[in-house]
Amino acid sequence: MKCNGIIALSAGDPRMVQVDVPEPGPHEIQIRMAASLVSAGTERAWVLGQPNALPEYPYIPGYCCSGYVEKTGPGVTGFSCGDRVAAYAVNVGHREIGNVADYNVVHIPDSVSFRHAAFTSLGQTSLQGVRKCRIELGESIVSLGIGIVGIFALQLAHLNGALPCIAVDRNETRLDIAGKCHADFTVNNGTDGWQERLLTITDGKGPAVVFDNTGVPGAMTDACRMAADYARICILGCPRGTADFNFYKDVQKKSLTIIGAHAVDSIPRYHSYPNYWTFADDAACFLRFVDKGVVAVEPLISKTVSQKDAGKAYAELIRNDMDALGMIIDWLESR
Repeated sequence: MKCNGIIALSAGDPRMVQVDVPEPGPHEIQIRMAASLVSAGTERAWVLGQPNALPEYPYIPGYCCSGYVEKTGPGVTGFSCGDRVAAYAVNVGHREIGNVADYNVVHIPDSVSFRHAAFTSLGQTSLQGVRKCRIELGESIVSLGIGIVGIFALQLAHLNGALPCIAVDRNETRLDIAGKCHADFTVNNGTDGWQERLLTITDGKGPAVVFDNTGVPGAMTDACRMAADYARICILGCPRGTADFNFYKDVQKKSLTIIGAHAVDSIPRYHSYPNYWTFADDAACFLRFVDKGVVAVEPLISKTVSQKDAGKAYAELIRNDMDALGMIIDWLESR
C-alpha cells in the first residue's frame, strides 16, 4: 500500500510524493493522520542540512502529528482501532498513514481537537525542560527565542509558579503572541537598552532561569550574561553549529548551571522519575493542560493547509517564510 507523504529528496528539495505503508511492527501503532504540525525551525535545519543536522537523503522531515489508530501490532496494549491519538512520529513525519512506536503515542482527550493535539510533541519538548529546571515559586524566568517551544516553555513555567515570566525576542509579532500566552513582560533584544530593561524587571539581578530556545549557538553567551548569579540555563533549542564561549567569565564566575534538555535523548523511555518523565507521561500531561485551557495553542497556528496544497506550502515555509510559527497540514480535508 502507498500514501502521500513529504520527503526531502535532497538538501532543500522537499516534495509531496508516494510513500510505502508497511504493516505495523509488533510494538507499533499505525496512525491515519488527521493533522501534522510543521516544526519549522527543526525541520528547516534538517531539510537544508545545517550544522548538527546533516541527514542522509532522501530524508523524512516532521515528527508532530495526531490522528486515528488504523491498526496495532500484536504486542500493543491499551490502544484500539479508531482511538484518537497524538504521537511523536519521527521517521514518519508528514504523511497520510504511518507506523509509530507505541511508547511515543498517547490518547487525546475528547474535547481537544486534532489541530491542537498535533502540538503535543513540541509541548512535551518544553515540558521536559521546565521539569529539569526545578523552578521554585516566585523565581523569574526568561524564554529566549519565541517560537513554539519558547512560548510553551513560558506558559509551563508560569504554571510551575515562575514570576515574572519574560519573553525575549527580536520579532515584535512573536512578542505580541507571547503577551497573550502568560508573558508578564516582553523585551525586544534588538533594541537599545534591552539589557537595562531586563535588569529593571528582575530587580537588578537577572532571571533565575533562562530557556534558550533559539537554536543559535552564539545565543548561549547572551543567555549566560543576562542570567542572575547561581541561575540555571536550559538548552531547549538544538544549537545548529558551534561558538566560541568564555566559560570562566560567563559560567564559572557566576556559578551557573547549564542543563541539556533534549526531548528525545535525555528522557527515560518506559518509567518516569521526579523531574524526568517519559514522553508518554509528559505528553499526556500536556494534553490535560490543553484540555483544561491553561495552555494556549490556537495563537501559535499561523496557517492551515489542505493535503493537496501541503507540498507547495511546505517548501515555501522551509525556504522562505522565517516568521511563521505553526503550520498545520489537514490530512482529512478534501484531497
